[in-house]
Amino acid sequence: MRHVGVAEQQILTPTFRADGVLAAGGTPQLVLPHAAPRSSVLIQNTSASDTLTFEFGSARATATITNGVVTSVTVTNAGFGFTYPPIIRFLGGGKHRNGAFLGLGYPNQPSPANFAVAHCVMTGAAGAMSVASIKIDNGGASYITAPYVQIMNDPNDPIGAALPSATSGFQLYPGQSLYEAHSIVTTDQISVYGATTGDSWFCRYTT
Repeated sequence: MRHVGVAEQQILTPTFRADGVLAAGGTPQLVLPHAAPRSSVLIQNTSASDTLTFEFGSARATATITNGVVTSVTVTNAGFGFTYPPIIRFLGGGKHRNGAFLGLGYPNQPSPANFAVAHCVMTGAAGAMSVASIKIDNGGASYITAPYVQIMNDPNDPIGAALPSATSGFQLYPGQSLYEAHSIVTTDQISVYGATTGDSWFCRYTT
């Protein structure tokens, strides 16, 4: 427990552990599912000699536009472990309300009034699905730049996660750690990849 405040106003912040070991080298596995209330996360590679790679969030993709319309979506991280197809949203890529040119495809920027709509095509069995492709249902209109493709897990599926590998994710060498708290803490699902069965990590988080 962590005590915050003066003696008259103490707040107990529960601390939880999610330590683990790789069940199979070369196979990704989940560290923590998506959980909105997390307020801090500490991860440390406690392996003797191997690098571990951690991924955060869901699958990822990028969009391409032609004449202001979203014409294709390329999956850049297919994810793994999905039970239900995740949800696709296209964010940004439009104008300010006064019509000023933005030129940014960031998620916190405005989208056109006629925004694109798409859905995921999955492969694999429930509980072990990944995103095979993304099908555009409506390409939208008036995009200035390619929008940010947000892939969110179905509300009933906190387990599906981005796929970590030797070349994709946040690498921690033995003894290195990653700490996030306050406004930058991730509440996303977290997955891990390592080459050797039995490689281990320490994970502590608060709600």
